[in-house]
Amino acid sequence: MNMNKHKTWALALLAFLVVFFAVNFAIWRLFTGKMLDAGEYWTPDLVRVGYITGSTLQRKPECTLPKQYIETPEYAGQRMDVLTLGDSFSNMRENGRDPMYQDWLASTHDLAVLNVRPLFGLDEFTTLIALLNSGYLDRVRPRAVILEVVERHCVNKIGKAVDFALTKPLQEVLEQYRKPIPKRRLPSLGFVNMSNFKFLANSIFYKFSPNAFFSQVYCADLSAPFFTVPRDRRLLFCFEDLSSIPHADNRSVRQVNENLNTLARLLKKKGIALYFMPAANKYTIYGEYIAQNPYSRSVFFELLRKLPKQYVFVDTKKLLSEEVQKGEKDVYYSDDTHWSWKASKKIAESMKF
Repeated sequence: MNMNKHKTWALALLAFLVVFFAVNFAIWRLFTGKMLDAGEYWTPDLVRVGYITGSTLQRKPECTLPKQYIETPEYAGQRMDVLTLGDSFSNMRENGRDPMYQDWLASTHDLAVLNVRPLFGLDEFTTLIALLNSGYLDRVRPRAVILEVVERHCVNKIGKAVDFALTKPLQEVLEQYRKPIPKRRLPSLGFVNMSNFKFLANSIFYKFSPNAFFSQVYCADLSAPFFTVPRDRRLLFCFEDLSSIPHADNRSVRQVNENLNTLARLLKKKGIALYFMPAANKYTIYGEYIAQNPYSRSVFFELLRKLPKQYVFVDTKKLLSEEVQKGEKDVYYSDDTHWSWKASKKIAESMKF
């Protein structure tokens, strides 16, 4: 009797394990594996974090422009026309066709463009101060510097008390910039992992909540098809697009502008023009097309526009909103927080040097 009971339990456990592994394998092959390990294709951040289907636009890294920018490991001491410094919007080289606005700048205006990354422990704004004071900009001798910071981080990175005397030893800066830039790679996972469970949970939770109750990715329905994917009327955007809105008030945006003006004056003494390019949040561009939008609207660009500037303001909200308003699709990628080559092209063409 006991032997039969043990045998039944053993068979039940075996059946459970077979089903468990089979279900995990099927989910991984059909869904989560494609979200987390796209192979030669770009792995989009919003789909990866939200475990959402129907919004993926497969794309491979591709460069078709006649002239490209260079990164610091390739720099050999020549004079550069433009130096760019920014966050992921300035460093998404593998995100499909011609994603870098720097390549569009180089090709459209026939410029030599050098892209530098933030120094260890510093954000983009304080890195630029350190590059100025360390003597690095004296070596590169650019005519212009483009500082790019995504809208949701402008207040906390620039609208604060700043030490404009901040510096780094030049040799330390040079050593960091000589190092090869690692390629973007995600950790390798087996087909049995927590992502399969999160995918199943979010598939249910998103039916009842715009962010599946706990996800960092929000979903919203749009009034028109703005993307070339099966779910062409669905907007995916990150929670910081919303959480950062209250921080961009009159006082904080005024501080952002004052700090930029101070830095522009310091750069002008070196014969360098400062271009400030806040990268508009995805929600900022598409928010007005959300059906019965329950969320606040961003006013960062509106507040910044009216302030006196000693730098060149690259108004990405105005530029890209015009494209979307005309019905242009995929100005931002459906599955990613970042804009597409269409936005990079439009922005580069709008700039004058």
